[in-house]
Amino acid sequence: MKIYFVRHGKTQWNLERRLQGQTGDSPLLSEAYGQISRVHEYLSTVPIDLVLSSPSKRAVTTSKLLTELPISTDKRLAEWNFGALEGKPIKEAIALYPEEMRTSRYDLAHFDGSAFGAESVLSVLTRFDTLAQTLLDSGKQNVLLVGHGASGTAGMRHLAGFPIEELRAEGGLNNNSLTILESKNQGFEMKLWNQSL
Repeated sequence: MKIYFVRHGKTQWNLERRLQGQTGDSPLLSEAYGQISRVHEYLSTVPIDLVLSSPSKRAVTTSKLLTELPISTDKRLAEWNFGALEGKPIKEAIALYPEEMRTSRYDLAHFDGSAFGAESVLSVLTRFDTLAQTLLDSGKQNVLLVGHGASGTAGMRHLAGFPIEELRAEGGLNNNSLTILESKNQGFEMKLWNQSL
């Protein structure tokens, strides 16, 4: 089985450098549509047999532009919940919680966002573990997942076997990027990482 993971198109809040998380959402920028069409063109050559999207509007909108196939939403693909910081400019979040924001970006092994009600690293990784098991059990061959930057970066690299210390070693996923994992034994191997088309 292959997983094709796409991060949603760039939004207004991405442009403004705000934390969207699970509760924030903003519309896609006009520039995102052309970028999404290039990913659509690539995926049109792949016999996708299941499409799952985060429930967030930005991800669902991206999903509908990527494929004509039926789309189901799955909460396990939701963005990382950043609690009280959602909607705030990243600059402001860093000023309020410098260590927590540093570790969230560069050192997930030491991230603790409980001070502002953020979701734990374990919670995010568990979501992706259970989703992966569901997919492996499904018998599907090519699955398209549409999700987010923070949770997708950690989740995809975790499924590919990277230790927690290396989940952010190559930065975060870009908007409209494509990442491909292929099942191997009971795990996954990374075939493509964060490729912009």
